[in-house]
Amino acid sequence: MQSDLVSELMPKTEVRSPNRVLSERIRFVALSILVLFVMGWVSWFYPYDDLLDQSGTPLGADFSMFYVAGQVVLDGAGDQLYDQAEHQRRLQQLFPAIDPSFALPFRYPPWVATLMAPMAALPYSLAYVLFLSLSCTAWWGATRQLIAVSPKLGETWRRSLGWALLGWPVALETLIGGQASMFALLIAVSVYCLLRHRQFAFAGAVLALAAYKPNVLALLGLGCLIRYPRMLKGVLPGAIGIGLLCLVPDGWVGLTRYVELTTNLATQSWDVATPLWKVHGLAPWFNLIVGEDGRLVCGLLGLAATLYMAIRARLVTASGPVEPLWFAALISINALCNAYTPIYDLVLLMVGAALTAEYLAQKHGPNVGRTLMAAQVLLAIVYFGPHLSQVIAKTTGAQPFGLILSALAVWQVGLLLRSQREPSIANGQLLTSVSG
Repeated sequence: MQSDLVSELMPKTEVRSPNRVLSERIRFVALSILVLFVMGWVSWFYPYDDLLDQSGTPLGADFSMFYVAGQVVLDGAGDQLYDQAEHQRRLQQLFPAIDPSFALPFRYPPWVATLMAPMAALPYSLAYVLFLSLSCTAWWGATRQLIAVSPKLGETWRRSLGWALLGWPVALETLIGGQASMFALLIAVSVYCLLRHRQFAFAGAVLALAAYKPNVLALLGLGCLIRYPRMLKGVLPGAIGIGLLCLVPDGWVGLTRYVELTTNLATQSWDVATPLWKVHGLAPWFNLIVGEDGRLVCGLLGLAATLYMAIRARLVTASGPVEPLWFAALISINALCNAYTPIYDLVLLMVGAALTAEYLAQKHGPNVGRTLMAAQVLLAIVYFGPHLSQVIAKTTGAQPFGLILSALAVWQVGLLLRSQREPSIANGQLLTSVSG
């Protein structure tokens, strides 16, 4: 009795689960990065008199390219949509202090310029704020959906995922850089969610929207279409609607110019060279090995891997609900084998990381050490890998992230093949999560 009384009077030590400790660390790191990133970005524009940062890049960076394309359509000058000299002249009007040689080629389909025309009617700063708001909304929507379809992660891990996204350097750079990759993120997550619910036509219609940048989800879309042909019921009407929007700037002539542009980009040197350190896929490594045909070989390798995964999944599991690991592996292959994978498009890797962690939790339980360690490694690679790799590439000329991502993709595919060979084993006793 005396010992019971002493134990009640003694201060109780809170025992926290490893998940909760990791969640707190992730929250601290994410908030720190977010604060430092915003402070650095704001200070980089000092003295705030010309909308140019200290490197001479305009506010919103790539958004200025979208804005100018919208201006061209708004002014009825659709025949100049892919005229680089005209774009530079309009940039000079927007930012008189900008370097006259500063170039941001418009390489998107005509329908993107059509959609940007209403925004181009607004003052530039207001248009950028609106675009930023839409990008943040897409980011928020994708995050909410991704967390909702990852039930095996448990409350703590899903909260960790939310914090991680909030301070993810790749996501922050995408937002302030005026890029449209957050829309690709929303499209990919929405397609996954719709496939989970076997809403094939709706999934196809959403996938068609990825035509705003045809290569961004090309291999992922191909894999999904082969495995779920019923998605074509949504893809085809979506493609028709997008095709009509493409005719707005300059009719069939403008559409033909875009096709010629994309063909040249795929087969020839680009008019504005892209630094090696900005390309995060495997294409530069293939260029080193096979020369000018490196991009083609890289694309064919990705095509072969996609076909294999899609056909195998269709034969093994028919058209059942999409598995998280299958979709995650396709995300990695899609990022690796695109001819051009800038850091902005790597926001898609968060989908692959989250769904891989979901599979591990489903297989081994969210609190098992193996799952915990693998999830931490995944987060570290996706969180810090792209920017650290850019630093290395700037100094050495070699971009290692593609090789690291390749190892991750091989691991994902290996797990997937093993899971398809093994019968489903109930792991109910392991799937208990400790919420913080």
